[in-house]
This record gives sequence, structure tokens and C-alpha cells, in this order.
Amino acid sequence: MATGNRSGPDDLSHFDQLVESPGKHHVFQALRVLEAHYADAPRLGESRRPRQDKVRLGQEAELAFPPSTIADFKPPQGDQPARLTNRFFGLFGPQGPLPLHLTEYARDRKRNHRDPTLVAFADMLTHRLMGLLYRAWGQGQPSVSFDRADDPMARQVAALGGYHGDHLQNRDEMPDMAKLHFAGHLGQAAKNPEGLVSILSAFFDVPVQLQEFIGSWLELEPDDRWQLGYAGGLGQSTSVGDKVWSRSSKFRLRIGPLTLADYERLLPGGAALTRLRSIVRSYVGDVLDWDVNLVLAGDQVPRASLGGSTRLGHTSWIGSRPDPDAKRPDVDDLYLYPGLGSAQGE
Repeated sequence: MATGNRSGPDDLSHFDQLVESPGKHHVFQALRVLEAHYADAPRLGESRRPRQDKVRLGQEAELAFPPSTIADFKPPQGDQPARLTNRFFGLFGPQGPLPLHLTEYARDRKRNHRDPTLVAFADMLTHRLMGLLYRAWGQGQPSVSFDRADDPMARQVAALGGYHGDHLQNRDEMPDMAKLHFAGHLGQAAKNPEGLVSILSAFFDVPVQLQEFIGSWLELEPDDRWQLGYAGGLGQSTSVGDKVWSRSSKFRLRIGPLTLADYERLLPGGAALTRLRSIVRSYVGDVLDWDVNLVLAGDQVPRASLGGSTRLGHTSWIGSRPDPDAKRPDVDDLYLYPGLGSAQGE
């Protein structure tokens, strides 16, 4: 049963792999590794000055068919920033806007005359253009946005679910990452049982059923109770007492069959029950009341014994010795009330 957050990627090891074998990386993959490695610098394509960029982007002036999208990568040395030379984007080559004879000329000057002036001038333009190209690609990739703590994609998704803003972060026991994952359900104006079942079954990785129209007693406010002298029609708008029976204000979550470990996590005092309450409240709000029916798989029922670790009323049952060859039925007699007016779910 999933109850925690996952760990982030190890960008340091990815950077070492890029240094050792740059040709095995796609250029966008390499730029993503560099952007995650230099987390203190502006994202590629968003810097206001070239000196803010921790890596310089350039193009190899060649006409041959490229075996990979990266020609070379040089890590930073002293005051010199890292440099990535690509083979697929820039001013030169068959795909570039310049005539092919200029590519031949730039290649000849650099290789035969040790004069990289033209290539360096073109790289000055390629650096900015390639950074903008990568930024345009990365803005539509949630995984790229997630590489840094400043996650613009997460803010956009949170706004769809109604959780945008620092004051709405870490507000309850439902992880913020789970709210982003289920933003499609949480952001719906009209909530439905299928949405809540989908969230709970995926989050806890257990079978979940929702039973609607569970009867419950509703306490009437003093001004709503019928009294002598008040106008009212007999059998229509009058009721005797301070409570009324209703089947429109409560639902029930039937969770299981569960293993004993998952069953115990959802008992009062467990972190899973607290998260369950936060998830249901995030989806339903405080409009409806609800309770939980936990179902323990028959083959997971522990044997009650003196000195054991079973909990009275929760994980202990007294009965006759079962037939070892017979299939034991699931146990579904435990009801918890973590809904309105309850903080512990007793």
C-alpha cells in the first residue's frame, strides 16, 4: 500500500555519464542533464545575459551524415564554462539556413588553417537559438519541469486542481504530488463516486467500493424543530424530535479484502487512516458524512491468543476452530467513523 513520496533522480551520476560518453546521449537528454546539474543557474533559454549560462552551446561545421546528435562535450575548466557541440541544429550543414559553401569554408578555416573565427561567431547565435529551441520543447514535458525544485508545470497543474499558491502547499496529509497526479479528478466541479474510488484505489493500491445513500440520523437545529404553535402540515413538514432519518447525506467506503499489514495501517492511530481522511475531504469537502468498512481477507485473520499482539475489537475474533481445508470467509464487521466531527476515526 503506497503511503510515501518517491525520491528524486541522481543528476550527479547522469552528469558523469555525459562527460564519459557524450555521443551516447541525445542532445535534448544532455541539455536536460546539464540543466538539472546547474540548478542554481537560470534554465536554458531563460537567461538575460550570456554569463548567466553555465554551458555554451555550439554546432560542428560538417556536411557528413551525423552518427549522433552530439559531437563533443567539454566539462568546465577554471573560469571556462562547459561546452556542448551538437550536430543537428545551427547555421551550418544541410539543415542550416546558410549556403553549403559557407559550411565548407568554415570547416576548411577551422581544420586546415586553425581559424575558428567564423564557427565561433556562428556559435554565438546558435547558443541562444538552441537554448530557445530546448526551452520550447521542455515547456511541454512535465518530466523536464520536475527536474528542479522550481516546477512551473506543477504550478499549472495545481491551478487546474484548485491548489495553486504557497498557502495551499502541505496543508494536509494528502501529499502534494498526489494532488497533482489526481488533479483531473480534484478539479472537476461536479464530483462523482467513480472519481473518489479511482483516487483511493490507485493511492493505496487496494480494492475500494463506494456505497451511496447510507442511512444516518441528522440532528436538527433548534429553529428547525417542530413546536406547538408553529405552522406545518401533518405528515408533510412536521417531524417529532430533534433528529431526522436521512439517506442523502452519507456514503460508505468498503476497502478490501486487505492483507493484515494493510488492514492494521488503516486502523485508528495509523498514518494511512489519516491520509484517507485527508484525501476524502480534499475530494468531497465537508458536505457529506461518511464511514469506512474495512474488509480483512479470510486467510489473513490472526489467531487470538493470550499474550499476543492482536487488538481487542480490531484484529481479534473469537470463534470455533475452522476446518483447515475450508476457505475462510472475509471478515467485514469493522466500521470506522473518520467523517465529519471525528478526528481520530474511532
